[in-house]
Amino acid sequence: MKIETAAKFIFGFIGLALLTLCCVLLYNRLTFIASAQRVEGEVTDLQHLRSTNKNNTDGTWRPIVRFRAPSGALVDVTTSSSSSTPGYEIGDTVEVFVPPSNPEKAMVNGLFEMWGPAAISGVISAVFLYFAWLIRRIGRDEKAEA
Repeated sequence: MKIETAAKFIFGFIGLALLTLCCVLLYNRLTFIASAQRVEGEVTDLQHLRSTNKNNTDGTWRPIVRFRAPSGALVDVTTSSSSSTPGYEIGDTVEVFVPPSNPEKAMVNGLFEMWGPAAISGVISAVFLYFAWLIRRIGRDEKAEA
């Protein structure tokens, strides 16, 4: 087997695997949104996460959001993503998706928080599939010239 053939299949396989991951992540997020209740929450604090990189002494920030669960209890959640500049300010009102059976698994309705993992896997999938197509195209053009 030629190296181009192996590369084409490897890139194609990785691209399809990442595309599958993207679809699973999208399905899980849409299912979560459909089953969750929407409530308003308030940013009560900004959590500073120190960087493990010795060159970066600043770290990142993520909000701590308090909301009232459908049961009436006050619940605090943090986002799974953080940024070098705080995306929220203390006192900001945010929309929160709350699963009725487990309010601690609530998610803040933020662009990256909700759609980031699926978008990243989808973009990387597109890159791998593009290279698989490109390798196939180059191989086909070389055969036509011969």
